[in-house]
Amino acid sequence: MRHYEKSLFITLVIDRICIAIWGACLFLVPQIARWYDMYSNKDSIFIQFVVIVYLAMIPAAIILFLLNKLLSNIKNKRMFEKENVNILRVISYCCFIIAALAAVMIYWRLLAFVVVAAFGFVGLLLRVLKNVFEQAVIIREENDLTV
Repeated sequence: MRHYEKSLFITLVIDRICIAIWGACLFLVPQIARWYDMYSNKDSIFIQFVVIVYLAMIPAAIILFLLNKLLSNIKNKRMFEKENVNILRVISYCCFIIAALAAVMIYWRLLAFVVVAAFGFVGLLLRVLKNVFEQAVIIREENDLTV
């Protein structure tokens, strides 16, 4: 197995593990929120925490399943296609949605800024990658027409 095939395989496995963790989190979020409130020295934010995390789990699920689709396309040698550009676009929007939800959480916990910064930065990186893929698709389509 070549290096890039190993890397792709490992990434697919990690994505599927993350999907399983996401599924477990559906049931664990209230317990995690209770634990956080118990060890936090501040006012309780149980309801806010649970609502924001459950809302963020929707775009997180979209990210995980679209990432799986993107990796499958790459595995099948379908890299520079419009579908992949659209996948990257949607994943970047989902990152921005999670960043916006975390920004609401800053009202109660300033540390949520870390999540905002991380997801905002990843969203921006994905927009750049999407633009690169978009130009690669245009070049590939032009090359296909000249052959």
